[in-house]
Amino acid sequence: MKSKIITILAIATIMLTGCGANRSIEKKLADMPHKAMLLDEVKGLGITLDTLEAIYPTGLTSLGDSVPPEYSIAWRSFLQDMVGAVNKAGVTNSETYRLWGRVYIAPDGTIDHYFYRWLGEKQPNDEWNSQFRQALESFLRTYRYKFTMKKRFAQCGSVTMQAKK
Repeated sequence: MKSKIITILAIATIMLTGCGANRSIEKKLADMPHKAMLLDEVKGLGITLDTLEAIYPTGLTSLGDSVPPEYSIAWRSFLQDMVGAVNKAGVTNSETYRLWGRVYIAPDGTIDHYFYRWLGEKQPNDEWNSQFRQALESFLRTYRYKFTMKKRFAQCGSVTMQAKK
């Protein structure tokens, strides 16, 4: 009997510690100065993609075997709208860059965060990256993701930012 009580208390302690860790991460996320951040900056704050998964599970995993076509359409729309907003803001690049990002979506479709990294050998310079982030921040503040769930979720993937000649 005593060993069962100790086991139950140990499990309860682990569960409470995990919940406290999530609250701590949620506070860090709420206090972030930007919606859009490079992954290295996010990791510098002590937040990893694995810890974010507990708060924002991957949308495809949440949906299981029944992924509606609207899910994929919403993701493609997000990427097209994001690239369009960056271009409309006048952020032009002379090189083609590949971007991998993970968007964190609230139940109502608002974007909580977008964390990203540049892929490949060609990396944008600091000035261009700053302009990109400013345009991205503006886009994320007003964008509504076109697919919603009853809980927070995340989606990730890459997009190519074509060079403008």
